[in-house]
Amino acid sequence: MRDRGDRVAAGQRGSNYLIPRERSDRGTVALCIIGMATLLAATPLRAQSDPRLIEAVRTAQEGQSDSARAAVQRLLAATPPTDTLYPQILYTGAMVAGEAAQMRRSLQRVVVEHGASSWADDALLRLAQMDYATRAFQAAARNLEKLRGDYPLTPLLPQAAYWAARTYFDLDNPTLACRWLADGMARAQENLELQNQLGYLYQRCDMRAAGGGAPGQRDSRADTTGGQRDSGQAAPAQRAPADTSRAVDRAPGREPDSLSRRPAAPLPRFRVQISAVATPGAADDVAAKAEGLGYSAVIVRERGLYKVRAGAFATRQEAQAAAQKLKAQLGGSPFVIAEP
Repeated sequence: MRDRGDRVAAGQRGSNYLIPRERSDRGTVALCIIGMATLLAATPLRAQSDPRLIEAVRTAQEGQSDSARAAVQRLLAATPPTDTLYPQILYTGAMVAGEAAQMRRSLQRVVVEHGASSWADDALLRLAQMDYATRAFQAAARNLEKLRGDYPLTPLLPQAAYWAARTYFDLDNPTLACRWLADGMARAQENLELQNQLGYLYQRCDMRAAGGGAPGQRDSRADTTGGQRDSGQAAPAQRAPADTSRAVDRAPGREPDSLSRRPAAPLPRFRVQISAVATPGAADDVAAKAEGLGYSAVIVRERGLYKVRAGAFATRQEAQAAAQKLKAQLGGSPFVIAEP
């Protein structure tokens, strides 16, 4: 079994993909092959765990693609389909394929015949990238939604979010694009480069929210729930200023860290930080997910990031238990913080 961290690194480094400007069959095939060659060149050799597959990938990278394909085919013929190595061989065969059709067939076999293997989510992401490269946006969206639905805890979700956002923006569906971006940023905390790429795309979501044209965004939701707030507390008219360091109260049930007109109450000792994102809109979306799971949430701006923290726990043990549940439900790496 390969190391999951190695596979994630491979997915992150191999996420760029050429986008064709023409739709002729010949141009499409050529661009798919070039695009997958770019992905292959950016994938670390340790993404394959078997020495024979590592050698095949190296051979292809050195320009001897025919020899690489022959080696992979021999290994495939000698390996029973029930062997755990089999889906890895199929996936490697796709990486060294000389034709887009063969590449797609190998990836589809991984998904259909070996859906429980650790390579199935990689194959789905590659299929989505191929679909996007050929401007088959509906097919790309289906593969990306299958990736998220069938493998909700996949470490490839941040990379998938990048392609899903581009796909849905091209399909003129910014609501789904922004939802994917919020999910991706919540899960990409340890990858600053990918976090920045997702944040750059998310600017389109913030602009829509500022223009009042983003159904489902938390700014508009906060506007429609003002009647549920305590009558002694004014609903915020706009997003908190960028230089504030206090928590931002945006929805009913959210525990404010700032002073309010409500009677003072002792602050909880522990919270669970579930995300640190680059934009207020993304933080709002992550906080909405926490609230949907029954937790209160606060947003704190520190060092240029919007940190989303869930719950109000009296003991560290309670907070740690909640962190484990949030990890299972939202992914990422939630952790407990103590508040003064």
